[in-house]
Amino acid sequence: MKTVAENDAYVIAVDEVKNRIYFTMRGSWIDTKQVLGWLDDLATAIKLCKPGFTELIDWRQSTAILLTDKIAEAQKMAMQAGLRKAARVYAKDTFLKDQMDWLTQKTGFPVQSFFDLKEAEAWLDEK
Repeated sequence: MKTVAENDAYVIAVDEVKNRIYFTMRGSWIDTKQVLGWLDDLATAIKLCKPGFTELIDWRQSTAILLTDKIAEAQKMAMQAGLRKAARVYAKDTFLKDQMDWLTQKTGFPVQSFFDLKEAEAWLDEK
């Protein structure tokens, strides 16, 4: 596993063997200054993957997000690069999950939501 970026707002890592990007979202994303390099870091991670890659997005350390436009941009970037599917993991059913579900309907992002990390990983491992 290779860590691409790590800061107070997120961690992005890539498992090149699994062809998977791992995101861990942290805290509240309420100001673009908090995530200035995020899309660039995502682009770096995507370059380490081959088309057909997957993403595991861990929202368990996140409390709120107002930057849905940035998330939508990231989703489009991943889909254009050949994302096969993504899994989101939440600690519990929250407004944050509702926000992301609404955004997914708008962008067509191929994602499934989970409350268990191992279940999400197993689902992503399915071909």
